[in-house]
Order: sequence, then C-alpha cells, then structure tokens
Amino acid sequence: MRNIKNNLKTILSLCMAMTMPTILSAATSFASVSPIENKSAGNNTESVAFTSQEESINKNDQLCIDTNLGRTRLKNLLLNRRGAVLTFDDGPHPNTTPHILDILKKRNLKATFFVLGLQAKKYPEIIKRIHDEGHIVGNHTYGHKDLTKLKPAQIKTEIENTNCLIEKITGEKPKFIRPPYGAVNHKVLDAINEAGMSMVLWTVDTRDWHSKNEKAVLKEVDRQLHITKGDCIGGAILMHDIYPSTVKALDPVLDKLAANNYKIYAINNLGNTESDFWSVRSPVICKKALGSIHIDPNISGNPLMVSLLKEDSKEKPTQMGMLRAHKKGNLLIYMAMMK
Repeated sequence: MRNIKNNLKTILSLCMAMTMPTILSAATSFASVSPIENKSAGNNTESVAFTSQEESINKNDQLCIDTNLGRTRLKNLLLNRRGAVLTFDDGPHPNTTPHILDILKKRNLKATFFVLGLQAKKYPEIIKRIHDEGHIVGNHTYGHKDLTKLKPAQIKTEIENTNCLIEKITGEKPKFIRPPYGAVNHKVLDAINEAGMSMVLWTVDTRDWHSKNEKAVLKEVDRQLHITKGDCIGGAILMHDIYPSTVKALDPVLDKLAANNYKIYAINNLGNTESDFWSVRSPVICKKALGSIHIDPNISGNPLMVSLLKEDSKEKPTQMGMLRAHKKGNLLIYMAMMK
C-alpha cells in the first residue's frame, strides 16, 4: 500500500511539472491582453498596476524611443534623486483647476497638465492660463477612451483633435501625451510616434480618484516614495485636478516633499543638469505658524472703538437698556457693546 501511494505521488509530481509551463504561459498571455483597470462604477480612472504588455514594450528599443517616458525610464531617471514630477490628468475643471494653479503659483512651481479635448473645448480660458503661467499642456486624448481598443484611424483622431484644440488656444502644439489608463500597445505607440509626440506615464499613483481623501493621497505619496521608510526615491506623481480633495491634498504633499529636501523637476528636462529644472529650490513653506497679534482696544480711548475691538460679550441688549441709551444719545455705542 505504501509503494502504491509513493508511485501516485511521483506520477502527480510529473504531471504538475509538465503542465506548469503551459499554465504560466497562459497566465502571462492573459495579463498582456489589456491593462488592469479599476472597474468601480462612475470612475473614469487610471490603471493601478503595471502590465506585462507595457513592460515588454518598455524593453523594446525600437518602440521605447528616447523621448518616450514610460515607467521603466522614469524610474531610472528619478530613482537616485530626491525629485518629483507633478502631473495632473482629466482637467481642466472650473471648480478645481484654478485652485491648483493658485497653489503652484504661490510656490513658484510648474507642473504638467494632461488635458482632455472635451474639457479644453468647454474651458479654453483655463487652458490658456495653464499655458501662460508656464506649465506644460499635455494631450490626454479627446474623450478618455482606452486607445488600445480603438482602430488606428480612431486613435489618430483622438490625438489630433485634441492637439488642434490646444494649439488653437495656446498657439503651441502639445509635445507630450499620456494615454488614458496608461494603456499602450504597438498601435498606440505608432500613432504617438507618427504625431511626433512623446509618451509620459507615471511612477506614483496617488489614487486620488479612488479615495477622494486628502490624507489618503498624502499617505500614498509617502509610501510610494519611501519617505517614512527613510530610503527616499524620486517619482513622477499622478494626480487629477478635477477633485476638491486633490486641491486640499496638494499643499500637504508639497510640504512633505519640501521637508524631505525634494525638488520639483520638469518632464522635458529630466535628462539635463539640475540648473535646467524649473525649480531648483524647495517649495516655500512656513515651518512655524505666525503668532496672533494682540491689540488692547482701551488704548484708543474711544468708547465705540473699544466696544468694537473687545472680546465677545455675554451680555444681551435689553429693552430698558436700549431705552436709556436712546435717551442719552448713546444707542449706537450701546448696541455695539452688546454685539
């Protein structure tokens, strides 16, 4: 009986050894069919995982030309630098993008905005502001479709229509493009190269589209850049300028980067010397809150001024008090003192 069991184990082991390569091959083929996308209802999101298809494309010298910035090349360029590239997708939006621009302007920083054609058509004035304030306006296609699922002519239309819109508004044809979801294949890269553009992906997904929470966004940046771990790396950060939570998260993210001696790099100068970057100094942050200034209202000697500047009173006006103040001609002062 023991011999029979041993023989069965041997046979099973041989069967597994023979079939495992086939299983692994099938799994690899399945993973390379299309990028992994988030299927949450109502979310038009970016991919959250690298695909074997993209990795194989990145390793192909004929396809991954020098101007294309796929994840592998971005990692190599930023790995040993305390530097970050700021990128925003899916805008512009009138309720959020202007606030993003205000924050960047306050800190003297530049970013890349990968805009949708349909949004650019609605809000050309915001596109013009992005360009006029020195940021890069990139192409994120017209309607945020998965380009790998389109025919070559359709891919070309998505790219060209958006380029024409942006050029009409800014006077400059976009040089950079980010395919929605980071979905790329040979057809997509051929269309990008034919348009004379450079593809730009990312290495840090803040998942702001998923959490819609500023603390979660900051946590993702910290985790993916290894800041708390102590072995900081650089990265190209993906955010979306269409969520209020991302607006709230931007200042804390920049503060975190500044506190850890990060610099903000430009995607078009990553291969050059540091002096060519947009920002060679840390973002401006105030490390200590300014103390409140105390003013003694009694210094003025003016009863009305004293009543206006004094701390809130718990007293409430009464009809009798108002009548007395009216008779004395001090009703205004009395009301001011009662607040």
